[in-house]
Amino acid sequence: FWGKLGMGDFFYELSVKVAEVCLASRSRNGGIIRVGEVNEILSQRGTRFKFADSSKSKKTSYSDDDIITAVKKLSALGSGFRTVTVGRSVMIISVPEELDGDHMQILNLAQDDSHGSYGVITIRDIKATLSWDEDRCERALQKLMGKGMVWLDINNDGKKSYWFPSLWKKIT
Repeated sequence: FWGKLGMGDFFYELSVKVAEVCLASRSRNGGIIRVGEVNEILSQRGTRFKFADSSKSKKTSYSDDDIITAVKKLSALGSGFRTVTVGRSVMIISVPEELDGDHMQILNLAQDDSHGSYGVITIRDIKATLSWDEDRCERALQKLMGKGMVWLDINNDGKKSYWFPSLWKKIT
């Protein structure tokens, strides 16, 4: 069956591992996660593979490109898994939710730390950078928040900040 999808044993096994990481992190990031973060999690787990496409070589490591290929193989199953490029990052989306151009522009803006902290934006940032009105900003952010892709923080002064956990980087 997997061979008919163009998926050898290595990519079958990697696809399962990637899906496990995406599903386990969904409650934190709303189903959107950086490929690099998936790779880091798999590495931290010490993930190794038994299978290989060839009986002569046992592939025991994987790259971000291998993870992207595994996600493409998963998408053939119609499971909602796909990759998108957002600014400088390739992200895996593991929910069957379609992100439109407004959502992608907001994600790109959240990656641009020239207006503030990386991974956090305000409506003021969106209005100033994208020249949107308040209603458009609210609509796009509400959908992202509804899916858990964005978290809202209201400080003591009532200022709203929108945090993107999928863009958080591990501090080392």
